[in-house]
Amino acid sequence: MTAGEQTSRALVIEDQDLMRLALISELKAALRDCIVQGAATWEIASGLLREHSFDLVIIDPGLPGFDPTSPQHRLAVVKAVVDASPDALHIVVTGSDSVEEGEACRMLGANAYVGKTGLDRDTLSSIIDEISDTRFSLSLSAVKAVTPEFYYSGLTPREQEIIDFMRSRPKGVKRKEIYEKMGDRFGIDPYTVEKYYKQARAKLLKNGLFPKGA
Repeated sequence: MTAGEQTSRALVIEDQDLMRLALISELKAALRDCIVQGAATWEIASGLLREHSFDLVIIDPGLPGFDPTSPQHRLAVVKAVVDASPDALHIVVTGSDSVEEGEACRMLGANAYVGKTGLDRDTLSSIIDEISDTRFSLSLSAVKAVTPEFYYSGLTPREQEIIDFMRSRPKGVKRKEIYEKMGDRFGIDPYTVEKYYKQARAKLLKNGLFPKGA
């Protein structure tokens, strides 16, 4: 399975609601044609694993009912999920990543071990592509942000992403280039991206919240 190919079903096992929803959103964007389900506990996840056959399972080893500080408990979660879905690809995603735990997860049959910090859609897509070609992918946390993060509840997700791209563009890169890049990302023409940007800009200027660099 590679990013963009059709897959029947994916499962995200993560107890934090916002993180689970974010991972589901990123998976939907990376895989396009798929059904993604979420589970906040092992009990919910085990029920889904009994009922369905999944192509991809994302696992957070720090689930409720297990001690997230115990290496044995964390690996027990991974082992239980891998054993319950032997035909799936398994990606372990954690905020407490280490090379040692990554190697232990590999030995249990996981296909990838990924740190949460710095994990974005492009990284997730690359990992999915990589584990289709290699036996294991290891990606530890990396802080990519070089400017303060800025979020405004009045923006749509697409407007927010366009503003983020504008703020992080390298010096000398013009807005037109960002419109073209975002157009390719969203599957729309650059003029529509420009419209979204101007809508977002107007909202932020109206409230005196327009961030530097956007």
